[in-house]
Amino acid sequence: MLFPTITVPKTIAKSILQGHPWVYADPKLPDLPPVGTPLRLVNSKGKNIAFGIVDEGSIVVRVLGTQPDSIPNLLRREIQSAALLRRRIIDHSSTTCYRMINGPGDGLPGIVVDRYNDLAVLRLYGKCWEPWLKDICVSLLELHEFKSVFRRFGVRRVDGSSGGRLLAGEPFQETLIVTENGLKFVVRPRVGQKTGLFLDQREHRAHIGRIANQHTVANLFSYTGGFSVYAAAGGAKKVFSVDISKPAIEDAKENFRLNGLDPDKHIFLAADAFQWESPEPLSLLICDPPSLSHDHKKDLNASKAYEELATHCAKQLRRGDLLATASCTSRLSQSKWENAVAWGLKRHGRWAWLWRAAEPPDHPVSTFHPEGRYLKFSIAAKMR
Repeated sequence: MLFPTITVPKTIAKSILQGHPWVYADPKLPDLPPVGTPLRLVNSKGKNIAFGIVDEGSIVVRVLGTQPDSIPNLLRREIQSAALLRRRIIDHSSTTCYRMINGPGDGLPGIVVDRYNDLAVLRLYGKCWEPWLKDICVSLLELHEFKSVFRRFGVRRVDGSSGGRLLAGEPFQETLIVTENGLKFVVRPRVGQKTGLFLDQREHRAHIGRIANQHTVANLFSYTGGFSVYAAAGGAKKVFSVDISKPAIEDAKENFRLNGLDPDKHIFLAADAFQWESPEPLSLLICDPPSLSHDHKKDLNASKAYEELATHCAKQLRRGDLLATASCTSRLSQSKWENAVAWGLKRHGRWAWLWRAAEPPDHPVSTFHPEGRYLKFSIAAKMR
């Protein structure tokens, strides 16, 4: 097969050979063919170094491998490989929702697919894949694990719209009931945040369930109550679920009912989690805010916001109490985020980190791709 070829400068070639999946816009690059075009990348000596697909914006080429191949063949191969990996690492008897394709970590930069029962929810983070939507759907349906493929919009630089569109397969219910580690959750793929559920916190939710027994718990930015359900199912005496969205709070109550938990024994509040303070002593506080930065100009503000949030949480806890906190702000490294939280906690006592974690196994991160490391989760204890 013949593909367009571009020569890349030495610095870019080095990054690609190390395994980085993106080629950033650079004045030293030649003019590129139309978005969605597969192409070869060679060094100054004409030696083949990679195969990729043309995109637009700050990332102009997404690297797909070392050897040229047809895009349909590549999609079929990588999607089948991703499915085989999930069969090894996910207990399908207790979990029916997880990340099926995680972009570069699964060899498909710019593509994310989440599984909700037999529904595949697709999000594109690169316009390069729009000409290949039919082939993506064919490869997903060939797995015989999905009945439908639904594209969820909401990535500003790609589609800039809300809602979504059924791409292939059967119409699906607007509201689904999925299972995660044996617990049931309401999912609304057309209107929920991201693709319907924050699947990357699955392992962290399970850990909260293991340590919540007989504790009074508050879950800030609770959304539909994922952490809250695990805490209550784990034996928490009382759980406060706080989120600004009234519909999310109503779904949180429904998630309690789905799992045989009486919502009337717990507290659900549609309130500003940045301002809310518990009316009674807590022993475990969970703070999982939305991303607080999307560009360089906001990075410093994001660090400050995490610091202030940590202070807000710390003052509500006493010696021996626990704070579980997280960040999905990819622009802040683990060290920068942790440092901001540490300074915020310092204003109210002495603290120690008990546990640090990141993305779960179904969210693989390509080596030499630090930008893929976005999720930070830590538990800290108030020592005095």
